[in-house]
Amino acid sequence: MENSKFNYRFTAVLLFLSAIMVNAGYLMRPVQLQDAFNLASLLTAHDNQTLFIWSFRVLVFGVFLGIMGLFSLGSLLRISPSHPIVNPGIIVCCLALFVGTTAEAYFMHMGAWAGWKASTLAAAEQEPFVKTLEVTYEWVLCLRRMGYMFFCLGFLPMGIGILRDTFLPKGLGYFAIIFGAAGITIMLIWDSSTAFYEYVRYAYTLFFAIIAGLLWRK
Repeated sequence: MENSKFNYRFTAVLLFLSAIMVNAGYLMRPVQLQDAFNLASLLTAHDNQTLFIWSFRVLVFGVFLGIMGLFSLGSLLRISPSHPIVNPGIIVCCLALFVGTTAEAYFMHMGAWAGWKASTLAAAEQEPFVKTLEVTYEWVLCLRRMGYMFFCLGFLPMGIGILRDTFLPKGLGYFAIIFGAAGITIMLIWDSSTAFYEYVRYAYTLFFAIIAGLLWRK
């Protein structure tokens, strides 16, 4: 059965909105708490609490729109011979986005609650309080790493599937494979560094935006 123009455009809108909202959520943020979890960052989050919380709301809604868009993309490919290859990649990418969003929810709550809590303490008590959050921060950092790592893993079968079909340009398939393999390699070697995460985010939102543009024109 042929897909309708509405189906293509519905998927395109989901992926395009996701690409915009995910990046907007990060750019709106008054402090990147996930990269600098310290007293100064917590107090900055508290001082700009409304903007800080809204930045996460925009981000999280954007991520879930992306999950919807990926599932919708998989449905568009349901009669394609590449569906058994692309679909596992889509599932892994969606799970990775969910795990990463769970980590983001922690940072939103810590910025709101821990920032407020630290502001109510005497100066001598503030640093010891932040130290008590270190264990949970390290645990959530692992969730964040898993999210980016396994999105790159999901990129691989998606790229292979795109190469085996004519639904999307093969260049997108090569991009997904190369970036997915490079991302996994870099994050395994430099496992304690978070610097590469930003590039993964830009890569997958660019991927979403390009697919959205292609689907809109079908």
